[in-house]
Amino acid sequence: MGNVWHGAGEKPARRQRLRTSAPRTAVRRFASGRVGSASVKPLGVVVIDDQPFARMGVKVMVDSQRDMKFLAEAEDLAGALAAVARTRPDVVLVDATLAGANGAAMLRSVLRSVPGARVLALGLRDGDEGIFQMLEAGAAGYVLKTARPREVLLAIREANAGRRYLSAGAEAQLERRGRSPVLTGRQRDVLALLAEGRTNATIAAVLEIAPGTVKLHVKSILAKLGVEDRAEAAVVALRRGFARLS
Repeated sequence: MGNVWHGAGEKPARRQRLRTSAPRTAVRRFASGRVGSASVKPLGVVVIDDQPFARMGVKVMVDSQRDMKFLAEAEDLAGALAAVARTRPDVVLVDATLAGANGAAMLRSVLRSVPGARVLALGLRDGDEGIFQMLEAGAAGYVLKTARPREVLLAIREANAGRRYLSAGAEAQLERRGRSPVLTGRQRDVLALLAEGRTNATIAAVLEIAPGTVKLHVKSILAKLGVEDRAEAAVVALRRGFARLS
């Protein structure tokens, strides 16, 4: 969590409503480091990240606050589920790009394990689709890992209060997504496999659909993304977060 400036000078982006399992609340942007008074009971925090330095940074930040208590940390999904089940945290910070894991699926697993917890996604500029999928899965917000410590602390408090929080950079990417053609769920699946270099026949086998159907999906995907071929589509998929390099 370095003290890196990340777009405080950006113009406010138009707010966008998303269907999530979390309550619909207003998007809040970081404005200052001032926070409210400490709670009677410290809010419990758990962090899930495969980078030890990132986990340590969150622990130091949380332990410096009177109204917070660092409860546990984990580096993978199995450890995360055990930690949240044992500690019953108020807020869980989840690395959106945890190695070898689907961020949205992991987030849903955490929410099922502790229904009352609020989950904040932590990530880099992972593309508008990656951010959208985390919010759609039920994240209480999305905070860039380049955010200043006081912004991360504010995001934790906002999440605990039932309000959604987005870093300015994440909000701007969602604004751009709102101006782009939206892919269907099946088209997102096809594009993710296409970005891995899979052939139509292989994609059809994986998704259990006809090769001809895959061909139609690919044609529609190219048109929606405004690209000429599969290679360009793969580049867009990686940039926007439809797919990730393994």
